[in-house]
Amino acid sequence: MSFVEGCYRLEGGEWEVFVITHSRKGSKEPGVWKGLKWKSGVTGLNAVVPESTILNKSSVLKVLSDALGVSDWSEVRGPDSIMLR
Repeated sequence: MSFVEGCYRLEGGEWEVFVITHSRKGSKEPGVWKGLKWKSGVTGLNAVVPESTILNKSSVLKVLSDALGVSDWSEVRGPDSIMLR
């Protein structure tokens, strides 16, 4: 896949949305942008990773952990990220 989208919630916080995409030649450099606010008012982050990164559960959790300073995640059923955005 060229991108992954989902939701996360930090302890005591609201649901937020993440979008992780591959960088492409001539486009955004790899990096993480936190504190984004979508039109719906929901916040979250956008990350761009090198094109060589395989986007799977492990790589997504690594990006989120590094960006948010979280080392232990619990997987739960949450809202649909597309509906939140």
